Amino acid sequence: MFNHKLTRPGAIACVLSVIATLSANAGQPLATDNVALVDAKACQLEAWVQSFHGGREVWALPACNPLGALEITAGGARTMADDGDRSSLLQLQAKTVLIPPGDRAWSVGASAGAQRDTGAPHGRVAFQTYYGKALASFNPSNNVEVDVNLGLANTYGVGTYALAGAALQYALFDRLQLLSEIFRDEPGRSKFQLGARYVAIRNRLEVYLSYGNRIGGESTAWWTIAGIRVQWTP
Repeated sequence: MFNHKLTRPGAIACVLSVIATLSANAGQPLATDNVALVDAKACQLEAWVQSFHGGREVWALPACNPLGALEITAGGARTMADDGDRSSLLQLQAKTVLIPPGDRAWSVGASAGAQRDTGAPHGRVAFQTYYGKALASFNPSNNVEVDVNLGLANTYGVGTYALAGAALQYALFDRLQLLSEIFRDEPGRSKFQLGARYVAIRNRLEVYLSYGNRIGGESTAWWTIAGIRVQWTP
């Protein structure tokens, strides 16, 4: 995902800004989050490999909803560059529903979180990036979901920047969803992502694949994601 000519501080800034939306989502591999929470008193584990030009990241993000109204995610990743550089990434996030769907076709929520690269400078605080997002989901039909995000992030050494995203999830078949989105997770050009999610075992196991790139960016800005989501009830 990153140009191999970037300096280490520049690459770290890119990594942290990407994490601000690519981690801790209820609907991986999408960067645009939806309003839904893990079921009350239940947990899930999402694990995936994100490959990009010059390296890869291996992620593991467990999330639980202990009280029914607040989903908490805590996990991280190991970044491995082709040149041998290694780094650990930590992620914390809290997410809630502000207006549940009820009889409506829409719902509203919010999320906030922080990330840390253990190998990067972080000033006087432990984390380099802090962010908050407003979330909205629309379900015009049983097989279509539209998600919209809008928020702000602040990264040490980069400053404050806007976060935004719009995603479309379409259920082609009962177990197969097609995914698409346009989003902005760092200063500069927006990005797009296309993928698919397959429900292997209903309410238990999902697998997903995706491809993304920067809109109008260099050919080296691509990335791919392959992962699973495992869910379990109390």
